[in-house]
Amino acid sequence: MSEKSLTELIDEAIASGTIALPVFPRAVTDLRHALKDEHRTIDDVAKQIAMDASLASQVLRVANSSFYGGLSTVNTVKEAIVRLGLARIVQIATLVMQKGLFASKDPAANQYMIKLWQHSVAVALGSEWLAKRLAFGSLAEEAFMAGLFHDIGELLLLKCLEELRVNKPDINLPKDLIREVILRQHEAKGAWLLKSWNLPDGYCAVAGSHHHPVTEETGTVELIVRVADMVSYKLGIAPIAQPDLVVSSSEEASRLGLSEITLAELEIALEDAAALSS
Repeated sequence: MSEKSLTELIDEAIASGTIALPVFPRAVTDLRHALKDEHRTIDDVAKQIAMDASLASQVLRVANSSFYGGLSTVNTVKEAIVRLGLARIVQIATLVMQKGLFASKDPAANQYMIKLWQHSVAVALGSEWLAKRLAFGSLAEEAFMAGLFHDIGELLLLKCLEELRVNKPDINLPKDLIREVILRQHEAKGAWLLKSWNLPDGYCAVAGSHHHPVTEETGTVELIVRVADMVSYKLGIAPIAQPDLVVSSSEEASRLGLSEITLAELEIALEDAAALSS
């Protein structure tokens, strides 16, 4: 019998339930429901966030960062909500809670996850910024979430590989093989994971096809996420930098009608986002 491939080992581990899959934070769902509930007051949401001391402190830290800079320091969650708006606070809370998934006991894997997290935040905030810049304000929230989750398949694969190392200590996992598996599988695995989280089909679609050739069916949100993704790689806000990328000549930029000026502005927005995630 021939040895099983790494892909087969990963698929078997996921199917068997032996892998501790990343779990979508329930608190994020609760907060996003609160955002749509007309009967929930600012006090209600502030109290909900304040119930988690760690989350509250992180929300305040981010709300006082230069990216969301105000005239003075905000000292309570309610003050942060009043200044930034409930929708922005829910976004910040989403980022804070999602960050906890990007951690590993293995130093090399943890370093990769940190870069992956910074990339995800940059693409999320960059996608939201670009949607608003192109007058697609109604799509800004969807673009933010799609950008945040577009590479979630890489996180899933890293978690799988980490547990395979523990359960099969004799397995040989050269870096080139790991990178190839991540490149080839992260889209399908990301779409699968988001579907298991019962997230909207639009997010699953972006995660599952953002490296595929552009087609007539490629939607505006995915085009926006793809551009933010490419610019992030160009700037080095990614696990592996690609400084030679020419985003302006891409099909995505053409479809969105992006000018060099808009792309330059996006670079600035992404650099600010990178500072936020550090």
